Amino acid sequence: MKILILVLIFSIKIFALTESDVTRLVLANFPLILEAELKAKSAKGELTSAEGAFDHKLIFKSRNRVEDKYDSQYFETTIERQTALGGTSLVAGHRQGLGQFPAYDGKYQTSGAGEIFAGFSFPILRNLETDEFRTNLKIKQIEKKQAELESHLKKMIYLHKALTLYYKWILETQKLKINKSIFELAKKRHDMISRKFKAGDIEEVKVIDNQRAIDKRSGDIIKNEIELNKIRAELSVFLRDEQGNPISVPSESSPEFILQKNESSLTSTDISLNPQVKILDLEREKLKLESIFFDQTKLPGLNFELLGAKELSQNNPYDPQRLQVALKFDFPLENRKAEGKSISYSYKVLAIEKNKQFLESELTQQLNFFIQASSDSKIRWEITTKEFEGSKKMAEAEKYRWTQGASDLFVVNLREQDVADVDIRRWTALYDYHQYHLDARLFSGKILNDQNKIKN
Repeated sequence: MKILILVLIFSIKIFALTESDVTRLVLANFPLILEAELKAKSAKGELTSAEGAFDHKLIFKSRNRVEDKYDSQYFETTIERQTALGGTSLVAGHRQGLGQFPAYDGKYQTSGAGEIFAGFSFPILRNLETDEFRTNLKIKQIEKKQAELESHLKKMIYLHKALTLYYKWILETQKLKINKSIFELAKKRHDMISRKFKAGDIEEVKVIDNQRAIDKRSGDIIKNEIELNKIRAELSVFLRDEQGNPISVPSESSPEFILQKNESSLTSTDISLNPQVKILDLEREKLKLESIFFDQTKLPGLNFELLGAKELSQNNPYDPQRLQVALKFDFPLENRKAEGKSISYSYKVLAIEKNKQFLESELTQQLNFFIQASSDSKIRWEITTKEFEGSKKMAEAEKYRWTQGASDLFVVNLREQDVADVDIRRWTALYDYHQYHLDARLFSGKILNDQNKIKN
């Protein structure tokens, strides 16, 4: 068990951590982001597969007949291709029929060199606007874009979670430093007042009051350490090295918190970069494509076909050139599948529009709140900074008065605790400023803009 623990400890890297480190490590190595990127690559493969419907197809047929009267061989090689140009399909090839054929198989008879043929089939009604292959191709193009946007969205979400924990880590380490500082003050003072109590210079209640302050501050430190270890464990989930191993977060931070965010880059109505809106737009576009396809299947099938053939031999008893023109017509007596799908898709499109309307309203409202909250937190930080400077002066003055016998130890402890409380509130305001600004950048879709440039 001890060996396992040592292996785990040494497999986890420890280093000084900055905000840019968090961003780089999460975007580069976090497994769930890598998963989303792999799914986007998979969608690209699905698109290539859909394009395969328009590949050339080589078809070879042969028929040998062996009997007393009709010995014959027939060979046919054909190249076919379904195109995306109005649903037109093309065909070209060569056929050769040698030997004796009965009258009812005369169509297989050719000269010794055989004949070449080429033609096309063009839809006039059904499948003119779109067909199964073209619809599927467009849908796969949309799904590829959706997969890329979903990958983008996951990057935004996981980066937001990681940076939120990073800000909490900085705040909690500062709380710990503050509480340790006033704890040390109370401990040093306790040695002095204990000697004075033993000498009979002060009453016992002063010793008890200072011990109470020590116990309170000791309890606060333990609480800070528990919370800090919890945050470090949660943050290390997001931080991985190139091999995918977790990177341990240091026990203390080197604060980067300064008022450096650029609020002017955010506007209260700017949600255009949020992938959630774009994903819904693409989903609606995909449904409309499917609806158009099923509307097409309601139409009668009417295809114009043209096929030309030419004998390759100069001396042959057959017609050296032939041209076939045909109209192919079919009419669906029932098509409940298409009717049901059209109804279903029309309501799905309406549902997406309602969803988008709510999403845009929610994103705008949240963005307005976070922009204002970030601005207000900046003001609160400035106010608490002034309060902090004033409380430090008051604490120093009270300590001086106590050394002169003009104050009470209880008041000195209160003044010191007040300095710590104000300092924590000051750091909390700075944390809120960063966190609300981060939240605003998430809802606006701009969280990755200053962190990592991605290709749309």
